[in-house]
Amino acid sequence: MLVRMVQPVLAEQYADMLAQNYRMRGTLLSSHSHTPGDLTRFDRRMLKCLKGMTLLKEPSSAYFREQLQEPLSAGELFSIALFAASTNDEFLLSGCLGLTQALPHLQPVLFSVAGWAPAQSTLWPLMLSLPACRAYVAAIRSDQTASMMFSQQEILTLIEQGRSVDYLLHFLCRSASPLLVSALEAVFSSGRDELILQGCRAVLCPHPLTDKYTGEAVRQLLLLARSEKDDIRSCAVRNLLTHQAGLLGSELSDLSDPRLRIQAMGWSGLPGYLPSLLTYFDSPEYARLSALSAIAITGSLPERDGWLRKRDDDVYSPVSADSADIPARDPEQGVGWPERAAFENWWRTQEEHFAHDTPYLCGQLTSPEGLNRVLRQGYLNLRPLALMRMGIFPEQAALPAESQKR
Repeated sequence: MLVRMVQPVLAEQYADMLAQNYRMRGTLLSSHSHTPGDLTRFDRRMLKCLKGMTLLKEPSSAYFREQLQEPLSAGELFSIALFAASTNDEFLLSGCLGLTQALPHLQPVLFSVAGWAPAQSTLWPLMLSLPACRAYVAAIRSDQTASMMFSQQEILTLIEQGRSVDYLLHFLCRSASPLLVSALEAVFSSGRDELILQGCRAVLCPHPLTDKYTGEAVRQLLLLARSEKDDIRSCAVRNLLTHQAGLLGSELSDLSDPRLRIQAMGWSGLPGYLPSLLTYFDSPEYARLSALSAIAITGSLPERDGWLRKRDDDVYSPVSADSADIPARDPEQGVGWPERAAFENWWRTQEEHFAHDTPYLCGQLTSPEGLNRVLRQGYLNLRPLALMRMGIFPEQAALPAESQKR
């Protein structure tokens, strides 16, 4: 009797913990001070939650069937779909797939599940029945690409919808598909910024079949760097600078958005930009963002290397303690405030180890050896940049830690 009473409660707790950890993992992956070791420990905790649910298969399944009738958060959808893929529960997974088709903004959750799903699951054909998910898996998971293909109609539909086109083009390129050229031309002539950006991402993953399109991709990215859409503009500049660090050197000053200009200096990896970044250290609005760019170049942490500012909260708080106003979202939450003079002192002792016109990432040269070192030991927020410099989709950095070691 006691067991029958406790098991449903435990199943619900495991499900809730996995959903919460899914949300927290996104924050961890953006951390400037955590490393792959921290990610490994966090992911093991998530796997323990999943194991608990699979050991309590019947009560977990019953609980999830009830949840499917209610509005779901991204974390809850992840828990249900991963449990379904791990226990071969076709009913639950079908419900999750239907939800992502009805609500496209939940599609990234399905991609996350595809990254975590066990290779031996019998439900891979069901997951891969969705062309967008199939394209993602084809680009990101090398263990599931056997016999994978796309019809011409599926290609046209994905391009029309603007979903997973970067992954699709990458797969068509690797498989030497005769449909690659027409698909690329359709993307680059579409006039749709989001779609063109996906085409550029695919082309900048080096391959002999797309080398002749590199110049066109760079030209398109230069145009997108002046897009009116903040997210498009930011992605375009980041792709340009990780593809060729000095490409925008003469154009950084033309970027009208100070935040993007500061970020671009960090993405470039060039120590020559550190004096410019230091000018923002005394600005409450941009100080911590500038610190992140300095960290991206040098690998130095203010807490570790002595350039953390002992700040006065009253000086930097945008809203007083007595105010009834709701403070604006802090995009640099958790980042320490830098002390300019202290960083200058640290830099004087380290500058000789850096060449001003050579790109670095997390203090490492952007050579294959240096980038692999960043992937193994670097800060989690910088690992996607290492992958981009290696011509690999940055989404690889979000895969489960254990699978990244293979």
